Parts: sequence; C-alpha cells; structure tokens
Amino acid sequence: MRKDENYDFVSVGSGAGGLAAAIVAAQNGAKALVVEKDTKVGGVTALTGGQIWIAPNPYQHDRQVKDSFEDALAYIDFLAAGMGNEENRKAYVTRGGEALLYLRDLGLQLCPIPDYADYYYPEAPGSKAYGRYLEPMPFPASQLGDWQDRIVVGQGAMTTQHGGASLTNAELAGAASDPEALQTKKAARLASNERCMGSGLIANLVDMALRTSVDIRTDSPAIRLLGDTRIEGLVVDHEGQERTIKTSNVLLATGAYDWSPELVETHEFVKNMFSLTPPTITGDHFRLAAQFRAMTATTLPQGCSRHVGINIPGEEWGGKPFYRMMIMGLPHCIMVNKQGRRFGDESFFHTYSSNAYEFDGHRQTFPNWPAWLLFDQNYKDKYPIGPIAPGDPLPEGMGVIADSIEELAQATGIDIAGLCETVARFNKNADKGVDPEFNRGTKLWSHSWGDIRQLNPNLGALDKAPYYAISLERVGTGLASAGLKTDATGAVIGMNGDRVPGLYAVGNSAARTEMGCGYNSGMAIGRSLVFGYIAAMAASSLN
Repeated sequence: MRKDENYDFVSVGSGAGGLAAAIVAAQNGAKALVVEKDTKVGGVTALTGGQIWIAPNPYQHDRQVKDSFEDALAYIDFLAAGMGNEENRKAYVTRGGEALLYLRDLGLQLCPIPDYADYYYPEAPGSKAYGRYLEPMPFPASQLGDWQDRIVVGQGAMTTQHGGASLTNAELAGAASDPEALQTKKAARLASNERCMGSGLIANLVDMALRTSVDIRTDSPAIRLLGDTRIEGLVVDHEGQERTIKTSNVLLATGAYDWSPELVETHEFVKNMFSLTPPTITGDHFRLAAQFRAMTATTLPQGCSRHVGINIPGEEWGGKPFYRMMIMGLPHCIMVNKQGRRFGDESFFHTYSSNAYEFDGHRQTFPNWPAWLLFDQNYKDKYPIGPIAPGDPLPEGMGVIADSIEELAQATGIDIAGLCETVARFNKNADKGVDPEFNRGTKLWSHSWGDIRQLNPNLGALDKAPYYAISLERVGTGLASAGLKTDATGAVIGMNGDRVPGLYAVGNSAARTEMGCGYNSGMAIGRSLVFGYIAAMAASSLN
C-alpha cells in the first residue's frame, strides 16, 4: 500500500456486506478497496452458518414457492412488534430479490435450505414453512490460490454441534440421526478444501471481488475518517505506518462491539458478556463516525440474537477465550436457573434468551441468571459438544458430574427440591413427547436442531446416570442492540437528521431498525448483502 492512494469506494470491513458493496461498486466502474483490521478476511460472517433470509427471492420460483412482498412485509411487521423503520423494512423486502439476482449474475452461488421454516411459522402473519432461507453452495477454496489461506475458516463458534465449515445447513438439519455419516462427509470436504456456511460465502465473495478487480488489504485497521461535512477519505494503519486513502465514499462494515466491555454494558446493559465473534469486533464504526456527529439508534436488547454458550477449556482465539453457542434443542437436556426451574423453550432461543435477562423489580435480582445446562448419559452418548465426540469424557474443569439429580444439585448450588421437581415433571411429559410448560418442540424451525429419531425431535427424558451440569455464559453473536442510524439507502444519518454525504453503514454496524423488536436467523447476512448492494448503487449514481 502506497502512502497516499485514491479510490472511488472503500469498504471498511470484509464480511458479507463490505465485500458485496465493493463488488457492486467495482462492477459499476468504481475503483474499489476493502480494508480489513484482521490478518484474514471474513469477519463475523465467516464464523456463522451462512444462512441468508431474503423474501421473496428468485430461488423460490424454481421450486414453485408462493411468496410475495406483502407476505414478507407482514412477517417482518410481526417481528418488529410496532417498532422500527418502515422505509428500511420496505427496502429490505422490495430490493432483496434484485440484489440477489445482481450478485448471482456476478457469480454468487446460493441454494435454498430445504424444510427450514420461518421462526414463527405458522402463527405469524405472512410466515412460510420453507423457501426463504438460502445458504452458500460448497465453494472450492483451492481456486483462490494464495487467498485460500487468507480467509477465516469457521471453527464452529456459532454451534456446539458438529462445528467447522465443511458441512451445509441442509446436511446438518436432523444431523443427530447420523453423526458418523456427517463426519465422513466432513472429512471429504476437508480433503478437497471445500468451504461451506459462512466461510464458503466469504470464499465465494472473495473470488468475485478478485474477478471484479476489487483491492483487498488485510492488517489495515481504519484509524480515522477525513472530511468536515462530507467524506473526503480515511487514514489506515498498515504495517505500523499511517496511510491516507482519498475517497468520496466510505462504507462501514466493521461489525458490532462484542469485545468492548464498555459498549456492551452501555448498550446491552450486561456485564461480563462474552462473544462468539473475533476479538477484533470492538465498535470501530462508532469511533470512526463520531467526528461526523453520526446518530445512533437502539433496538430492544431482548430482540437480538443473544445466546448462551460455553468455553471448552484450552480453546482460545487471539489470546482470548473461544466461545461456542450451546445448542439446547436436542433431547435429554434442560436449562435451569439457581432455583432449579426451567425458564423457556430450550429448542427456541428467543424464549430463553429473553427470559435470561428478566429482572425482578421486587427483589432487584435477575432470577434466571446464573443458569446451567443439565443433561444425562443418553445425551452424552448420542451427541457431540463441539469437538468432544459422543461418548468422550468432558475435559477436566468443564462441568460437574454426579450419580443422581440430588447430588448434581448439591454440587452446583442449585436448589435441590426445585431441581428434583423440575426433572421429574419434565421426564413425565417428555416420555409422552410433550412439554405443556413451554411447548418445546412445537415449532417446525426447532426440529432442524433436534433428533428426528425421537417422538418429539426436541424432547427426551433425563433418566440415565450419570448426570452432567455445565455453567453457561451469556454470549453475543455479533448482533447488537445499537448501531449507526441509516436510511433506506444505507446512508448514515447525522444528529441534524440529514445524511452524512459519502458515509454508509451496513451489517451489524447499522442499527437493525427494519426489524424493530424481533429477529429471524439469516436476516443478519441478508440485510448485509441487500443494503451493501443498495449503498453501492446509491454511491455509484452520485458519482
């Protein structure tokens, strides 16, 4: 990188939104650049399952799926619960298919995920049983040459089941029924260096970027933006030296702020929240946009994709503990608080994740935190926990093991009577395949994370000793309650209510105002791609 350079369009961040925007800008004649803080490209996107929710979408027509703008808007209106920005919502829906067609023509390879239902199907207006979820097709990373080693490869952070980036979502649906077959397929993909999920999406986008002459610079954190009332450039740190890049368009796609304790406490009202994201996700978008007096917007924290997770002893990333999202939709497990009570449908994270933050105004406490995952030997024999294969012992220091539920409660400090009562009631109903307390296993979406060999894919009694308890941590997935306020073109809005000329934000750097109080998996990458496309098109028209 030379000391001073000129570009028409610069993306700060190399996740799906940053790469897609630069590709679209380059295709429209711009000299485009992507600068990435980390040593490898991909950001949070590369660690995810790569799910993309866009409705309606062009892949539905080939499979005779009936969908419409009206139904999609009705569904997102339901998620928003009366909150959010209607214009941004309309832009996401009405231009989503357009963005996918444009990117498909440039080489983006997606396919539908069969039998993936909307979260709130069938109770929500406009919801669908299938057709709205897409995912990247396996991508042969070897065709990228030297770049194949410069892309983040997912380590399974976003799931404790099966992990890695060598299986598709379609293959993982109902994976518990034949884990050995999946491991065989995974080994074959590793041998051929085929990337799936988020890593596969990034590999595909990097290939597209290189073919459209987009420049990509790693180890280049943005230090500050240049300009007074509009964007005139930015300064990056490259190999220890500050370099000036002159440009009239900057798109911030740096992710959220998971690894900034101060920002997490300020916006999420949580202390000691860990994250599944790379340690580089520290809120750079707020710092960079501050000089332009950019406005922030906040959505309901409980509406975020916040999860519970675990750290397997010894696992680290960048010198910090590496966390995995704990999938709890499998049979033979429950989540309980210190009273020994369940507090949500473990197979549907929106119920337990919001209830985990419940505040008791009478006692000034959070009654559902701390929390533990409990499971029996049935679970341990059947299902993996990240890299821990079924039947293998837990690493030393991970969890508590006991011969009875009473002993497990005593060892963890959970109320003994409460836990015994909870397990007895849960087991009695689980044997019938029902959960009258929280309706676990009644959502079609949840079945994808269960065991289809069971009467209810998400239910199974805890009745085989020994019994296990793992203390859970609250973890972020890169989706934040707060972000930069943007309009329907992805432009950042200043405190005066006007656009900041030349400044855009997408993905987790932009507040999720189109979704209001809710969320559906796949919308994070979906909105990154769609608004990355819209922003690049808007910038190109202004140039």
